[in-house]
Amino acid sequence: MAVYAAHLTRTLQGTPSIFQVTAQEALGSTVKPALRKLVEYLAVSYPSKCDWCVRWFDELYLLLDACLQYHYLKHYAASFSESFYGLLRVPLSVSNEFNLGHHRLPDNLEKGSLILLVLVPYLREKVEKIIDRWREEYEDGNFGKSTRDKVRMAAIKLYSIVHVCSAVGALVQTGRYLTGAAQSPTLAHAALGLTLRDAPDNHDHEQDTWGEFAKAIFTGRFRNAAVSFPMVGGGLLRAMEYGAFLVQFLRWWDAAAPTSHSLPAPPPPHKIEKDQKYMNKCPVCLNTWRIPTVLPVSGYVYCYTCISRELNARGACPATGCPANARSLIRLYLS
Repeated sequence: MAVYAAHLTRTLQGTPSIFQVTAQEALGSTVKPALRKLVEYLAVSYPSKCDWCVRWFDELYLLLDACLQYHYLKHYAASFSESFYGLLRVPLSVSNEFNLGHHRLPDNLEKGSLILLVLVPYLREKVEKIIDRWREEYEDGNFGKSTRDKVRMAAIKLYSIVHVCSAVGALVQTGRYLTGAAQSPTLAHAALGLTLRDAPDNHDHEQDTWGEFAKAIFTGRFRNAAVSFPMVGGGLLRAMEYGAFLVQFLRWWDAAAPTSHSLPAPPPPHKIEKDQKYMNKCPVCLNTWRIPTVLPVSGYVYCYTCISRELNARGACPATGCPANARSLIRLYLS
């Protein structure tokens, strides 16, 4: 009875707001795109040494994310982004109490959290890439009446239904959490029987250790100044947390910045005679456009399938060689 009362006391206090939940989700979704940009920059600067990192980026990030999330789940009972915002994962059922002596999730909930945080997003992204490729082939008219094409078409429709249902389910779960009808803020937490609570204020031993190190340096007691492995590891993790937050802030700043109209418009590009052969044709396949798509960096119009394939393979405009990516493509609706 006393355990049950303590459980109720713990779960009814320190409930985080929906803004905290949303903020930690946004922070978690920022890390991978930021690292991808860094890896792409290194691959462009050092193609012979870092080009393989772009091809295997998803697998490398899977390994890094697994190690990072496991560390935070083991030591803080929270994911990387949840720990940054001072949140803690708490079991809802009485049978799934924290391990005695310290805040740590039971092994089954810890493994389940790791799977939903790391493996499920990786598999979902892989499935999305396959479905997007099949959808491009379908829109390009490459699907026939074979059994294989029918199966792929059914998979596209099934994925669309599952995607809509999951989005609706997440919205309903958020609404129930806002109204107090549900204790779990997301479907992933609800599936594991977890909720989020504000983490207790613990005295940060790492900061005291670094403070003592700095004090020993400034007072001239160099023999007492020592750097341990936990200090370095804790400092790197803290730098990663604030670095991810800084990337998120810079993305918000870039999106919120007004467009500058003070600079004069650049002169139009010179007409190139050899481009006459691309008139009303795709510069890649040299046929009439199928799903005409413009690449803004160069102004050329391609077939969507052709330019998407070229950008994913080379990351540059096939006609001009200007760096570009598939996110900048704009579809044209020609009468």
